[in-house]
This record gives sequence, C-alpha cells and structure tokens, in this order.
Amino acid sequence: MTITRVEKLIYGVEDMDTGANYYRDWGVDEVETGPERTVFKTRTNQFIELRPADDPSLPGSPDPAKSTLRRAIWGVADAAGLKEMGADLASDRDVQEDADGTLCFADESGNGLGLAVATPVKTDVEIIPHNVNTTEPRMNAVISPAAQANPIRIGHVVYMIEMADREKAVSFYLDRLRFRLSDSTKTGGDFMRCEGGHDHHNLFLISRADRNAFDHASFEVENFDMVMMGGKFMKDKGWDPDTTPGRHILGSNYYWYFNNPCGGRTEYFADMDRMDDSWEPRIWDESPGFALWTVDDATL
Repeated sequence: MTITRVEKLIYGVEDMDTGANYYRDWGVDEVETGPERTVFKTRTNQFIELRPADDPSLPGSPDPAKSTLRRAIWGVADAAGLKEMGADLASDRDVQEDADGTLCFADESGNGLGLAVATPVKTDVEIIPHNVNTTEPRMNAVISPAAQANPIRIGHVVYMIEMADREKAVSFYLDRLRFRLSDSTKTGGDFMRCEGGHDHHNLFLISRADRNAFDHASFEVENFDMVMMGGKFMKDKGWDPDTTPGRHILGSNYYWYFNNPCGGRTEYFADMDRMDDSWEPRIWDESPGFALWTVDDATL
C-alpha cells in the first residue's frame, strides 16, 4: 500500500484559455483540448487536468480563490495497495470511487485528494557532465541553447494550512497515507516524502495563522540551466514570476516560481536532496530560511 508519486493534478479554472496557454508555455505535453477539459502530461506520464471552475463534478476547496487546485491524486504502487488504503480511509471519511477507479476523498483540511494505481513511464534524461579543473568529461561538446523547458515530472505539492489544524493535518499524511517526515520547522511547516520515493519532499504543509489554501506544484527539470532557461522563456512570454531564481535551504533544490492563472504557483526545480528510511528527520525551532542564495532581479 505504498504511495510512490503525484499521479494527477485537477484544477478548477475561471479562464480555461489562459490556463491552457500557461501550461503550454510551461512545457508539458498537451494530450486533450476542449472547453470542458484540457489535459497535459509530463514525460513520466503524470497528468494536469484543467476544468471550468463551475464544473459541478469538481470537489469543493477550502481555498477562497476561484481558480485553484481542486484535487491532487497520488499514485499507489499496485491495485492491492489501493484497495487496502481505500478500506482504511473509509473507516472515518467519505470515499468515492470514480469511473476510472480513482478513490476520491478529502484530507483533514478539506483539500480534495485521490488515490489511483500509478502508471509511470520511464524517460531518458540526459545528464550533462561538468568540467572542473583537469576533470574534462565534456570534451568538444557545447551546451545546447534550448529555451523552453519540458518538465520531467511533478515532484511535489504544497498547501497552506491553519496552524490550529497542523497536528491532525500532518498526522493524517504520516499515519494514514504513510508519508515520511524529512524536516519540520516549528514556525514554518512540515516537509514529507512518499513512502515509495526519495525526494526530500513530495508534500509540504506550510503552517499559517488563519488560512487554508493551495500554494504551488513543482516540476522537475534536468538541471540549473533548464531552471533558468525555462524561467526566461516564461518571462519572455509575459508570465509573472513570483520569485527570482535561487537555491532552497531545506531540500537544496534550485527553484524559480511563477504565478499560475490556474491557481497558486508553479515551480521549476532541479537537484533536490534525496532521502531514504535511514534519514533522521530534523526538527527546527526556527526556520533556517528560504534560500541559500537568490539572483538579483536586475540581472535577469
């Protein structure tokens, strides 16, 4: 009954055309287009589905924004595990099975969730070697001037949750969905990873005094160059950055965030820390901070 990854993100969107254009420029592959549903996928076969915000089939959301993430579906390793998890969840909450077998329910904060059998597709990722001093693996080979990113996968989802609900919200993911804790800051939030994965976090719950809302979804690209080139492509297309590029402290990943008209933000990330079950979670009295470094906007 192991969760391995994010499987699908379903948004309710006020302006479907603008939302679809955003994800086209973001670089994920478009597989279905229409006024009632537009679908994109990553190279590893995860899906981003856009539906009109007033679609009655969408679940409610604690997020006051009209355009927002309405359901995050997590991939489970096999059908037996999906059935077992569904039976456990049904003991204390409403669990509905939709037409494709996805089990739909809500977490302790009211965020729409789902579980489905994961359908990963392997993809070749070119690892570009680095030349350092007399170590010269990249000989007679220049760096490609690629512009638009083509994200490999959805790495993580982030919500803001009310501080008063923090303990039960985090316990639900750790105890019921079997996530692993990587880092916890008493003033900031909790970074958790899937039982079947190694990313520093696949889920981050940010503690806020009085707000439940979707914050962002993050997409992995090959390296720092693609974070920068993908972000520059988005800027040149007129999309609004929420941050400048940088490198996080917790997770260590390179990042660049953009405001998403479908709701919240999206992030390009690369080179995140990886953990296994030998990792001892770190508990911080104070947050160590957001970034190791950031780029001055004037240089972009």
